[in-house]
Amino acid sequence: MATAKPWRITRLPLNEWEYLKLKIWSENYNPNVTEVTFRMSIQQALQSLFGLAGVSNVIDVLDWDEKTNTGFIKVAQKELATVWTALTLHQFRVSGHACSIEVLGASASLISLADDSRLLK
Repeated sequence: MATAKPWRITRLPLNEWEYLKLKIWSENYNPNVTEVTFRMSIQQALQSLFGLAGVSNVIDVLDWDEKTNTGFIKVAQKELATVWTALTLHQFRVSGHACSIEVLGASASLISLADDSRLLK
């Protein structure tokens, strides 16, 4: 009689990378955020919450759209919780207005974030 393997042994390994779709927003103000400001905001978020250990996380900015203030980043899946926490808790100022970073989506596949099928008509 064969015995079934426990689920923790038969599960598939995690993908190496996780992709996040981010948006910078502010109440009653449309911030003009450049890609450099976007990158700096991510680094400041990690450093303010986790210090030098947070800054050591590898994050790649894949795309930034200055018109919609949305962008895509790539992080190691094992660091996802750390990065996500730092981004959502971080607030900064652009032209005197408080701004925040919102995580619009997360996926192990970049293509699933790039085009949301729920928005297609």
